[in-house]
Amino acid sequence: MTSKLTKTRTLAAFAVAALVGVGYFIWGAVPAKQERTEVARVARPVKTMVVPAAGGGGERIFPGKVLASQKVNLAFRVSGKIVELPAVKGEYVEPGTLLARLDPRDFEVQLANAKSELGNAKARLDAMKAGARKEEIAMLTAKVNSARAQMNDAMTTLERVEKLYKAGGFSKSEYDKTRTAYEVARAVYQSASQELSAGRTGARPEDISAMEFTIQGIEAKVRTAENARADTELLAPFGGVIIDRYVDNNQSVQRDQSIVSLQDIGTLEVSISVPETLVLHARRDAIEGVEARFASLPDKRFPLTYKEASAQADPQTQTYPVTFALPTPEDLTVLPGMTVDVVIPRPAGEDGAEAEIPASAVLAGEATRHFVWRVEGTDALRVKRIPIEVAGYRGDLALVKGVAPGERIVTAGVSMLFDGDPVTLYTAPGN
Repeated sequence: MTSKLTKTRTLAAFAVAALVGVGYFIWGAVPAKQERTEVARVARPVKTMVVPAAGGGGERIFPGKVLASQKVNLAFRVSGKIVELPAVKGEYVEPGTLLARLDPRDFEVQLANAKSELGNAKARLDAMKAGARKEEIAMLTAKVNSARAQMNDAMTTLERVEKLYKAGGFSKSEYDKTRTAYEVARAVYQSASQELSAGRTGARPEDISAMEFTIQGIEAKVRTAENARADTELLAPFGGVIIDRYVDNNQSVQRDQSIVSLQDIGTLEVSISVPETLVLHARRDAIEGVEARFASLPDKRFPLTYKEASAQADPQTQTYPVTFALPTPEDLTVLPGMTVDVVIPRPAGEDGAEAEIPASAVLAGEATRHFVWRVEGTDALRVKRIPIEVAGYRGDLALVKGVAPGERIVTAGVSMLFDGDPVTLYTAPGN
């Protein structure tokens, strides 16, 4: 019995040791083996092309946008309440058409007051230049005669009192009182004489000049009131289409508050963005033969005329806006905001450093950077991301710099690749 128990214990010990060994193998040996195993990267079949040699001539195509030659938000120069608002969105208006009107009553009162003040000032100036009337001269003459008589009486009294004062018959205070009365009478006579002289000869030149300057100031007030009255009417400065209306009738508005937006569609413009690489070599006198092409009429082109180019690059795209004038087509409705292709011929003698590749091969990077995948190697092919510069487009082709003729690039599925990925050249079935 004892031997059987011992044998059982020995078998149990062997079993425990076996379990420990298996656990060591699972938790120790297997992870080490897994650490040494790498996931194989499967070579992806890709469509490619060999970059052709760049050549002169041909065309460049830039995406553009149609703009109105004139666009302005119209506003009143005075504040007030709108009493008439005939402007309708989408309607074409001729120059001088009434678009909105403010209540003019307060401005008419201000204008009437200014004109009344001006009339009174001019009447006073005329009176100053003409002098006093005959009846006024007669009254002034009588006033002078009366003042002269009073002055003579005061002088006679002063002479008599002065003699008695020297003889001791009057006191000093009585003498001084009599002398003061004479001085007052003489001042009254002199003032009356000056009034009579002014009445006969008119106002002094300096008084007339002062009144003339006063009239000039009042005339300026009248013009200001007239302008304010005229500014209660908002008129179209040019012929165009009302594209928006920002207020309603019977609404009170402030000065310079936008009322309507007016666009001139008689002459249109087309704006494109040009890379700096082309701006460096472009000459304004060589910008000829530029045409516009609309998607609805792919076989018809409309001539464009160079107008202006911005001297400052867009901070986001680092491209320069260039504007062309587009005469309104007679057989096509073109409105601001539409897209258009701008076709610019490339001179045959121009440096042909730009390669033509499918636009699908261009990979957009951060900001304004672009890339292509270049296939490298002989037996084991891998892709490498190469930076490029996009100079423009022609149809489905991109004009780029940064790739050399004879290099093989990926033309489809560029967004699915990573730098260093293995690839194989895709072969169409049956080839």
